[in-house]
Amino acid sequence: MLLDPTTLLLGCAALIVCAALVASFVRWPVWGIGLYIAVQLWQTRQNTRQPLPGSGLALLPTDVLAVCLLVAALIMLTGNRGRRAPAPLLALLVLTAYALIRGFGLFGVQTAGNEARTHFIQLFCVALFVAVLSPGRNLVRSVTLIWVLAACALSCLALVGWLIVGIGSNSDRIMVDGVLTGTRPVSAAEAMIIGQAATILLCGRGPGRGRALAWLLLVVVILAQHRTVWLATGVMITGWLLSRHRRTGSRAAALGVLGSLSTLYLLAVSWGTADEVTSSLAASSEDDRTLVWRMEGWHALLPQLEEVPDWLLGLPFGSGYDRVINGALVAVSPHNYYLEVLMRLGLLGVAVLLLVYATAWRAAGADSEHRLVLRLLICSQLVYMITYSLTPEQAVILGLLAACAQPRSARRPPTLQESPCPTKPRSSPVSPARTARI
Repeated sequence: MLLDPTTLLLGCAALIVCAALVASFVRWPVWGIGLYIAVQLWQTRQNTRQPLPGSGLALLPTDVLAVCLLVAALIMLTGNRGRRAPAPLLALLVLTAYALIRGFGLFGVQTAGNEARTHFIQLFCVALFVAVLSPGRNLVRSVTLIWVLAACALSCLALVGWLIVGIGSNSDRIMVDGVLTGTRPVSAAEAMIIGQAATILLCGRGPGRGRALAWLLLVVVILAQHRTVWLATGVMITGWLLSRHRRTGSRAAALGVLGSLSTLYLLAVSWGTADEVTSSLAASSEDDRTLVWRMEGWHALLPQLEEVPDWLLGLPFGSGYDRVINGALVAVSPHNYYLEVLMRLGLLGVAVLLLVYATAWRAAGADSEHRLVLRLLICSQLVYMITYSLTPEQAVILGLLAACAQPRSARRPPTLQESPCPTKPRSSPVSPARTARI
């Protein structure tokens, strides 16, 4: 097969760009994390899907970035003996590759690849890149900054959306360019980022401006009307409040927040908008059709695991999630990441995934500075995965947890010359060297 000059030129240019990206990610890892999050959020907003000619694949910018991040992680692992890859993440990648290879043989590259790339390939590749970085204050601070900036940008987009279409419940629909779409300007994955950023700010020791921004972000989470995100954020806030039970000012702060929310409610009543907002929130909280529909789908998917190997290692990618709910054929994802991992990676994959969080929870106990925020982030993802798949953005948090769970004994202890001890013996007038010189 002969390649035309244009395709050859574009291919060479793509290789050069990818090599430059890999080199920059190795040199500046935080730049790689920030770029991936920015492109992922932009891609979700634009619904970007650029077909790859001749293969039927929908090539996304984050697909390229995920591969570059994986190559950069491998380079950092091979170039620095002090770095170690978390064994659970490597095991998840191996299980994913095994299910993917089986899917290639049964269903083809297109079907298996499209099903695996977002919630498995991208997720674990980006998590591995973050996990091989040196854990500590700098990594947590960098992820915190990226998360807060992303939350502020998403909150501004949400505000613009509410100004255009108003605040609607999770069941409201509007017609946009002839297409029936939802009224919520931010998705559940984006609202989750906002809730996590608010919790990180509350757990920080920064100035009062950070706390004020956190409460504003929490208001955005409430108005976004994603019940799973409400639950995950509520768990994080509850954990934060419980950690403050010995502080005398916690009650005063809670009363201050309650008074502020009451004031905002009274202002909304005076503007004549409170009825619309409160009725919308009530409709979102009381509507159980989505939850019942998902639970019926979960029960309908389990019979697909017939044999013992299916339960142990899962079904190959490309098998799909076809099931019948209320007499209708449904083919979308199961809206439960535990079940999704069970269907594709088996019980072994579920156990390894939970092992990542278990080791991170245990390791966080030894980190007095970041213990609370790390454990609250663990709780947020565990709750979020009950009704949603873990999105590629959350791979950064997953990688951060895996990095902090790395055993401290694996690092080379500093020598006396690199880290001098205050009790290092010093020469004295009566030392043998001074005596010999005399």
